[in-house]
Amino acid sequence: MATTKRLRFHLSPSFFFLLLPLLLQFYSGMSELQFNYYAQSCPKAEEIIKQQVVQLYYKHGNTAVSWVRNLFHDCAVKSCDASLLLETVTGVASEQASERSFGMRNFKYVSTIKAALEAECPLKVSCADIVALSAREGIVMLGGPRIPIKTGRRDSRVSYLAEVEKFIPNHNDSIATALSVFNSIGIDDEGVVALY
Repeated sequence: MATTKRLRFHLSPSFFFLLLPLLLQFYSGMSELQFNYYAQSCPKAEEIIKQQVVQLYYKHGNTAVSWVRNLFHDCAVKSCDASLLLETVTGVASEQASERSFGMRNFKYVSTIKAALEAECPLKVSCADIVALSAREGIVMLGGPRIPIKTGRRDSRVSYLAEVEKFIPNHNDSIATALSVFNSIGIDDEGVVALY
């Protein structure tokens, strides 16, 4: 009778601190990023996102790691531009429809955060920045440091389903395949465990 060994990994919160800048360096999202991008147009934007992530964390359980995974799925596929959030319309399939998006969460919570931002400053804060800043706040919820992030990303109007198939391993791929795909974009084995 064959036995299956399960590997258990313990990732420190500081690991996520190291992972966040890596995810954000994939692509900037077709815009000039800067610190405090919303200082004039929506000064409370980052604080509102923080408050919402904290509320969602305590209301729905540990959503913190899911925010980081959402950021990875968004940034690894073409750009950090919230294309992951687009839904299937008029025959154009959403990135969410891919088997490689299996187990993704928090899409509806981005809408919750967006609604809070719209109440404060309508049509100012991009969903792409919500995805990035939510990942940062998720890391803080896990006990990691709060690092500065440049903002000013623009939202995509195009879904990149075919790109998902190229850059994101399937949930049932072998470990060797998953490691190979992630390693090819600069994510080491510990990073794979955090994202997979």
